Amino acid sequence: MVHSKKHNALIVFHAMSNQNFCDTITTFSKTIPSNLITQCVVFDSLPSTNSKAIQLAQSGNAEGTVVIALEQVSGRGRFTRVWQSPKGGLYCSLILQPKITPDKATLLPLVASLAVSQTIRSYGLCSLIKWPNDVRVHKKKIAGILLESEIITNKISYVVLGIGINLNTEIHQYSPQLQKSITSLYHELGKAVDYCTFFKDILLTFDKYYSLFQNNNYERIISEWKQLSDTVGQRVKILTSSAEIVGKASDIDSSGFLLVSTDTGELKRIMSGDCLHFSEL
Repeated sequence: MVHSKKHNALIVFHAMSNQNFCDTITTFSKTIPSNLITQCVVFDSLPSTNSKAIQLAQSGNAEGTVVIALEQVSGRGRFTRVWQSPKGGLYCSLILQPKITPDKATLLPLVASLAVSQTIRSYGLCSLIKWPNDVRVHKKKIAGILLESEIITNKISYVVLGIGINLNTEIHQYSPQLQKSITSLYHELGKAVDYCTFFKDILLTFDKYYSLFQNNNYERIISEWKQLSDTVGQRVKILTSSAEIVGKASDIDSSGFLLVSTDTGELKRIMSGDCLHFSEL
């Protein structure tokens, strides 16, 4: 009986979202007291919010433009992987134009994952960050981040930050291959989360950390990120485009790169790759 009531509540949520989603979010976004957000462009469905945001950035849309979709039919993750984006999730991409040198852009995934993790934690869930950009609850993925940028003559033209969060989705909405490794706020909390409230919370939290980033408070960002990391201290296998690195994830450096003490006694500095925890293999 309890499951039936919970399931019916989710059906009502989806029905309301389908009927009024675009107008509701567009109107609500204007009430968010953000120093960053300038406009929200809302769609019922998109192939990819990141792709749309890149188009808008290249057409001259300013920093603070947010693209939102109720669902993505061709959502993208890292390394051109598919990001499954059924209705009920929160899928948004934000255009950024930080006044920084390109070498500091590698810290933006930390800024984004901190904002996502802290927002989820404010709902009572112990979310942690798996390097480089997965947010997890009970070691199951609940959110992911994808950053894409354009750099011209050593100057950042734009960065598009894509965030996908399994908000009010049910596990059966995902492919069988993913069902054992993912979760959602709805699944963990046993109830639907108000979309508008969560959207406001995550934008304001990102606003806070992005402001720290813009003001060069890199040490604080790195320190807070490490407190929420479930990778640092773990024995890991890192798969890069050219190598397989095995050892202990000992730290991250000032650029957000993972430092791995290998079994052969080397200290490897890794910018990107797939990170596997031996404790979960």
